[in-house]
Parts: sequence; C-alpha cells; structure tokens
Amino acid sequence: METEPILAHATVQAYRVLCEFCSALLVESPSEKLIDQLIDQRSLLLEEPFASVAPDASSALYGVLERADARGKDDFVTEVKRDYTYLFYMVGASRTSPFESVYRTDDRTMFGPTTLQVRESYHAWGVEVPQLGNKPDDHIGYEFAFLTHVLGCAADALAVEGDGAADEAGRDVRAVGETDAGKEAFRASDAVRSFLSDHLLVFAPTYFANMKTRAHEPFYCAVADISLSTLLSLAQALGAKPTDEIDEAAYRLAE
Repeated sequence: METEPILAHATVQAYRVLCEFCSALLVESPSEKLIDQLIDQRSLLLEEPFASVAPDASSALYGVLERADARGKDDFVTEVKRDYTYLFYMVGASRTSPFESVYRTDDRTMFGPTTLQVRESYHAWGVEVPQLGNKPDDHIGYEFAFLTHVLGCAADALAVEGDGAADEAGRDVRAVGETDAGKEAFRASDAVRSFLSDHLLVFAPTYFANMKTRAHEPFYCAVADISLSTLLSLAQALGAKPTDEIDEAAYRLAE
C-alpha cells in the first residue's frame, strides 16, 4: 500500500499554535486585552515551538514586551494599534496591502481571481470569513486562520489514528487509507501543503519583507519575522513549494 508523509501529532499541534498566534496579530488591530495577555505570558515566546521555529524573532518580541511591561503599557498599546492602522489600513501610504490578490494581479486589485480561489479552499473545509463581502477572504490574517483550522483537523485525526513510524525527517509515515482517521489526516495535511504552495508561499515572503521595512515599531517587525519563519518551516516540513512566482522587484519596497 502506498505511504505518504504526515507530520506527527505533536508537530502538527505546534504549527497550529504558531499559526493561531500569527493570525491573532495579523487579522485585526490587537485589543488591549490581547496585548495584556502577550505581556503577561511573554515567557512562552522563549519556549517551544517558538524557540525552535523563530528563536531570534521570538526573543526580540519577548524583549519588546518586557520593556513595555517595565515602562507601562498604555503608550505601548497606542503605538502598536497606530502601527497596525498604518500597515493594514493606510496602505496607500505604507504600500503594505495584506491582501494576496494585490500581489497576484497586474493592476494590483483587491477581490481578484485568487480571492475566489482562496474562498473555495475555505469552503471545502467549512470555513467562512467574518464580515463576508467587506474584507476579502485573501487577507493574510484569514489565511493564517485557515491554516490553523485545517491543522486542527489534522491534529484531531492523528489523535484518533495514533502514532506511526517516523521517517528520517521525523515525519510520521503511515499507509494512506488504512483508517478513516488516517484518510482525514492525509487529506488535511495535503490541504495545508496545497494552500501553502498555491497561495502563501507565492506572496508572503515579499509581503512580510515590506511589512518589516515600513513598520514603525519593533513589535510588528518581530511579528513579521515569526510569521514568515512559521510559513517557511511548515512548508519545509510538508515539502511545499510555491507553484507560481511574482515579480518581486515590482513589489518589494526599498529599505
């Protein structure tokens, strides 16, 4: 029977945590409550999976949050929210649009063909973005949220299936089709691999480079690095590679 590599349950859970973290900070301006939680729980940034996937960026974000705690969070909250507004809403000035279609269309329009492709991917897994019709589905924060959801489905299936044998890369290898749970685990893993290849890996490296270039605060520089490191690490683990390429020179902002 044919076998396919599937990440081990603990590894899938780790990537789910990372994607959920990134989505929370990308999809909307962080609330005061969220920032309080980040400050209070900042020590987690020095632990797994952050310590393995994005050690330098996670340590940098820890330092940012530690300094904010020492000097008082009120000004920090204002600075972070102001920077989010600049990066995600004032895109005419920052030129850091968070929508994939802007990077995948010649005239840089929102709601392009890739938006509909992303929506189809979501619907295949029962996912629908909030504010449908107001904020396009291919917002990078929503795309991370989608990865979180599908990785959660993979983790649930693997918990039922149980551990298999690990290959040399540490991936859990099982015979595809042995059980319903095994089939679901493979289907979810393949969906994550395809979504990375067809969408995020195509434009996210350029997007996050621009985000770092235009961010006014070190907070979002660190978030950009953690987010990109998460994508690249997950892609390597799953063997995902971009299926298309954009003209990076046309989109990359000068530092």
